[in-house]
Amino acid sequence: MAENTDIIARTENSVCTLILNRPEKRNSLTRNTLELLKNTLEQLEKKSDIRCIVIRGSGDRAFCSGYDIGSISEEEIAIENSHPLIEAMEAVKSYPLPVIAMINGHAFGAGLELAATCDLRVCVADAKLAIPPVKLGVTYHYGGIKQFLNLVGPGFTRELFLTGNPVSAEKGLQKGLVDYVVQRDKLEELTYGLAAEIGENAPLPMISMKRMINIWEEGGPLSEKNEELIRSLLAEVRGSSDAREGKKAFFEKRKPVFKGK
Repeated sequence: MAENTDIIARTENSVCTLILNRPEKRNSLTRNTLELLKNTLEQLEKKSDIRCIVIRGSGDRAFCSGYDIGSISEEEIAIENSHPLIEAMEAVKSYPLPVIAMINGHAFGAGLELAATCDLRVCVADAKLAIPPVKLGVTYHYGGIKQFLNLVGPGFTRELFLTGNPVSAEKGLQKGLVDYVVQRDKLEELTYGLAAEIGENAPLPMISMKRMINIWEEGGPLSEKNEELIRSLLAEVRGSSDAREGKKAFFEKRKPVFKGK
């Protein structure tokens, strides 16, 4: 895939790494970065050989320092449904297969929301994690707050949003904000080991289960449309050649080779 200024995409085997590439700005997000992230994920959906995405920041100072304050216009202060931030987060959340945030440095504001929107988070031990809008005199958008409520519950969400104070990676692990904390020299090994392991799994069950988790996070009663979607996802998995391959490999005591069909 072609590289661009703000997002670099690198694919190795079944794993694609998306690098937030603004190290001089601690990988802060702009409209351009967010639009590129959304568009890149949409392109990757069409590539059948990709089984897992890793999102990381360039360099080792920051995963992402949040939305670039200097790039915000007056009319952008209130983030609405059509804002590129909302659209990029939805693209991450709705990407069919697992997305891992490799938090290789500090993650603040929208950068921490980006990590929270990923399916799994591997965090370097010396990273600080924060949602600081209250210290800047601005509010945060509802969809972002809801993402944290779903992930860590109202108690820790209140602490993050109402104090604006940074927390350690270790506290993030204790509260469920991140899934793994590791020293810097082991960060890539753990992240890409996890991504490779995911890449060996059957794609169709991962797609169906991620979709069902996302439906649950939407809240409210299950709609007829979503009930039908779940039934069709389950039927597709049951009738797949991968399901037959998994059963056959189990009885033959070998590792299955899944093809996503």
